[in-house]
Amino acid sequence: MKKNLKVQVAALAMTGAMVAIPMNARAEDANPATAATTGTMEAAAEAATGVTSGAAAEAATGVTSGAAAETATGATAGVVAEAETGATVATAPGAGTASGREGAVVTVEEAAVDPGTTAPNNVNTVLSEDQKQGTDISTHADITRGGQARPVIHVDTTVTAEDAKGEKTIVESHPGVEDNVITRLKNKDVVLQGDLSIKKDESTEAYDSTNTAAHPVNKEDSYSLKADLDVSPVTNAINASSGIIPGSNDIFVNNLETGLRSTFTLGDDLEGSFHLPTDLEDAKKHYELSSADGNPMIYRINYGKSSFSKKKVSLVMDLDLTQMKPLAKQGSDENAANERIYGKDPVTGKAYPIENFNPSPATGRHATTSVFGNLQELINNSAQKIQLVMKGLKINATSSNRVETETATEKNISTEGSIAGTLVGYMKSDLWYVYASGNTSYVWGAVQNDAGRDKVSGQGNDKVLLTVKMNTVEPKNNPVQPVNPVNPEQPAQPVNPETPVVPATPVNPRVGGTSNGGGGRSSSRVTVSTVSNAPTNPGIVLGESRPTASTPSGEVLGENRVAPVAETVEKKQGTVLGESRPSVKGVSDRASVATGDYNFTGLWASLFGISLASLAGFVVLKKKEQQ
Repeated sequence: MKKNLKVQVAALAMTGAMVAIPMNARAEDANPATAATTGTMEAAAEAATGVTSGAAAEAATGVTSGAAAETATGATAGVVAEAETGATVATAPGAGTASGREGAVVTVEEAAVDPGTTAPNNVNTVLSEDQKQGTDISTHADITRGGQARPVIHVDTTVTAEDAKGEKTIVESHPGVEDNVITRLKNKDVVLQGDLSIKKDESTEAYDSTNTAAHPVNKEDSYSLKADLDVSPVTNAINASSGIIPGSNDIFVNNLETGLRSTFTLGDDLEGSFHLPTDLEDAKKHYELSSADGNPMIYRINYGKSSFSKKKVSLVMDLDLTQMKPLAKQGSDENAANERIYGKDPVTGKAYPIENFNPSPATGRHATTSVFGNLQELINNSAQKIQLVMKGLKINATSSNRVETETATEKNISTEGSIAGTLVGYMKSDLWYVYASGNTSYVWGAVQNDAGRDKVSGQGNDKVLLTVKMNTVEPKNNPVQPVNPVNPEQPAQPVNPETPVVPATPVNPRVGGTSNGGGGRSSSRVTVSTVSNAPTNPGIVLGESRPTASTPSGEVLGENRVAPVAETVEKKQGTVLGESRPSVKGVSDRASVATGDYNFTGLWASLFGISLASLAGFVVLKKKEQQ
C-alpha cells in the first residue's frame, strides 16, 4: 500500500451530476484495529482505513458502500466522516440508504466535549436497527471469592412490545426465567414510551398528538414536530437492581457506556422535508432536547454524530453530566454524607467533582465515588420525561386515505400522510464487589404511548406515529349548456316581379308639306346626337346616359335603347305636375333614359312633344315666307 492514498469520493447527485470530493488519508495514521460497523440510523460505518465509493464495492477493511467511515483522519465515502474533532459536512445523495430516497445527508461539525463529563456512546454499534421495540435485559453476577463460585443473579430475557400491553410481570410472561428483584417488575415498567405531536412554528397553539383525529396541515406553513419520551423505565430497572445484594450502594461501577438515538422519518405517503442545518448554531436552533418534568437533563444531542436529510433525521444523544445539580455522595464512606458531586458550590461557585463511572488509571481502578449508590442517585434525580423538538418541517403533499366530496361548484379532496418516530438506547457497565463480580446490560426500544396513540395510523400497532391531513379544494369547470335554438322561420319567397312591358317601336315621325311649284312631298328625320363629353358630376345632364346609335347613318329614335332598372326613390312630399300621368310608349322610355327618373315620364313627354310641335311650326312658317 502506498504511503499516501488519494481518495476520490464521487457522490452521484439525484440530478445525475457528479461531485468529486478529494480527500487525503495517511495509511500509517489509520488505526487498523478499528472495527467496521454499519448503522441504518446514521448510515455510518466505522473503519480504520476503509473508504468506499457510492457503489456496492466492499473495501478490504470491510467498510460497505452507502455508509460513512469513521477514521482518525475522517476519510469518508460520500456520507458522514467523524474525525477526532467532530464530523465533517457531507452532502452525498442517498447516503445511508440503499435507494437514495432520503436524498443528501448533511452533518455539522462539533468539537469534542470533555470526556470526563460524559461516557462512551456506541449506540450505533449496539443498535444498528431503528425499529427495536421492547427491552433486552442481561444481568450476571457471580460469587468469585470466599468459597465456591456460584451465581448471585442471572437474567437474560426480552420484554416485547406485546408484553408491555398487559399487567403481567416479567417472570409471569416468561416461564423459566429466574424469579428475582428484576423479573418481578411489570413488563410495561421496563419499556420506554414515546409520542409524536405537531403544531405550526412559533404559534401559541398546543401541540396536537393526533390521538383523536389527523392534524390538518397546509403546504404554505412551517411546522414543529415534538417527540415526548418517557425514560422512567431506566430508573425502574436501576432501582430494582439495588436489591441484588445487600450493601449495593458500595458496588463498584466501572466502564459505563450509555447513549440514545432518536429517528424521525417522513412516510412514503408524505412529501415534505426536515430542516437541513447549515452549521452547528443552526442545528441547535432547529433541533432541541430538553426536560419535560423540570428535572436536570443528563443527555445532550451530539450534533456531530447526528445526520439530517429531507426525509429522515437521526439524533444521537450522549450522557451529559454538566447539568446535574449537586448530589450528596453515596456509600459507606464515613465522609460521604458531607461530600457533594456534580454541580457547583452555591457559595463559592467552585465546581464539585463529576463522576462518570469511568475512573482513570491514575485514580485507581475503583474511585470512591464510582459506586452504584451514586449512579442510582444520578438516575433518580435526572429528567424522567424528555422531549425533542424539530422546527422547520415542511409538508407539501399527502397521498393516502384519499376521500373526495363534491358540491355543485367545487370538489374537496382529503388525503393523509404519516411521520414515524423511534427511540432506542442502551446502558451497560461492569460490576465488582468484595466477593462478587459481573456485568449488566439494558437495551431499549420505545413503543407508542397509549394516551397519545395515533387515531389513524397508530391504531392496532405499537409504532410511534403521527398522521396529518391535507385538504385541497378544486373548483368545478361547469360549461354552460347551450340552449337548443328555435328553428328560424323560413324566409318568404319573393314575389316574382312582373316582366316589364317592352315598348313597341314608335312610328317614325315625318315632317313635310306640298310645294307651290307642284313638287312632290318631302320628309325630314330628326337625329338626336349623344354628347360625348358630358360631365360625370352628381348632377344629371339631359341625355347623359343615352346609348350610342347602332349604325353610323343614324337611327330611329329609341331604336337600341335598353330599359333601365327601376330604382327606389325617396318619397317626396306634395304632388309634382304630371307625376301620375300614364306614360306613352316609346316616349316614356326615352324620357326615363334621359333623366334616370321614372316618376316624371309624363311631364318630360309633354315637354318633348311641345318642342317637336314648335319646331314643326317654325319650319312651316319659314316655307311660307319663302313662297
